[in-house]
Amino acid sequence: MRPTLLGLLRTAYVVVSALLVATLLPRLGVPPGALPDLVLVGVVATAVLRGPDHGALTGLVAGWVVELVPPVGHPLGLTALVLMLAGLAAGCFRNPASRSALRPVAALVVAAVVVLAAHVAAAVLGDGELELLDGARRVAATTVAGVLLLPALLALDRALVRRRLG
Repeated sequence: MRPTLLGLLRTAYVVVSALLVATLLPRLGVPPGALPDLVLVGVVATAVLRGPDHGALTGLVAGWVVELVPPVGHPLGLTALVLMLAGLAAGCFRNPASRSALRPVAALVVAAVVVLAAHVAAAVLGDGELELLDGARRVAATTVAGVLLLPALLALDRALVRRRLG
């Protein structure tokens, strides 16, 4: 199995978006509760086009990348597991016959709710702070970022596959 240009671009997107969310966006004054989950947007883009298996695998690897970027606030492996479940859920929205613009956004909202539910469960089980308003803001910020980024990511993916680079 050889690496493809599409695989390299997906990897670069995950690494850059994890670094942006962890370093640049907080320095620009974005409150922690309103940070969009840009990595999740990339996982959903892959899941919607490739299905639940690829979505889960991409979510797992992306979760490992996120856990390597400081600051790590969750137990090791939790982010990877949560993004794997989110990718699996988003992959259920795969429909090769449909090019509806609403399907990827719906998949993103479902995946963001899966992530939010996991954060709520981790807070309840770990006696952490439970900030539902921050979680709702984060789902909204992720949805807005996804509405802006998903069409470009999906178009790039389809173009590379058409040219046999993916």
